[in-house]
Amino acid sequence: MIKLFPQTLIVAGIVSGGLFSCASSSDTTQDNMNVNEAQTMASDTTGTEAHTGASIDSSARDVDYSQMYTSVANTAQFDLVTLAKMDPNLSTFATLVEQAELSDALMQREEPFTVFAPTNQAFAQWPQDSLNTLMKTENKAQLIKLLQAHLLPGKVNSAGFNSSQRLETGGGEYIMVDIADSGSGVTIGGASIVKADVDASNGVLHVVDKVIAPIVDTIDQF
Repeated sequence: MIKLFPQTLIVAGIVSGGLFSCASSSDTTQDNMNVNEAQTMASDTTGTEAHTGASIDSSARDVDYSQMYTSVANTAQFDLVTLAKMDPNLSTFATLVEQAELSDALMQREEPFTVFAPTNQAFAQWPQDSLNTLMKTENKAQLIKLLQAHLLPGKVNSAGFNSSQRLETGGGEYIMVDIADSGSGVTIGGASIVKADVDASNGVLHVVDKVIAPIVDTIDQF
């Protein structure tokens, strides 16, 4: 069983509207921000010249995810948040991290961690109204909880997963691991890993084709 943060910290973070202590605060003009208006957030280069100027893209199209990051000579020189912002296929996820004000806190974490980053197509399976609702400041706690389901403590490469695992996420929920009989595919919380083991300076990133769905909310049980 893997757990990201102490339970008391998780609960306190959700109640206060933040997972970590962040210096910035939400501007009230963000209350009515929708997904399209947030495109400029996803275009933030965060100090890397490799960023492609990604914007939110919910259109369905065929993408060869195996080619993601192949043009980056050394992904390990970038932190996990910067890596997510570097690829246009992850612009929705990157924008949600910005909206939740988690970027600085995640980049400043000293301990390595693992990120499961859903593609734009994964979020395109949701009604856009649902995404727009998450982008509102008053729903920040729900957004943080969604993102917590995509974080694990430590650097966990795909070879470290097996079908007997039940992983506890940063939100105190559980996600199941399933390995295909052929050993060629890994499914985490109902989401298949389509690009595995992208090394970062502070952990590892796995790209997934769906938004991860935890099976048990343990916060309500304490």
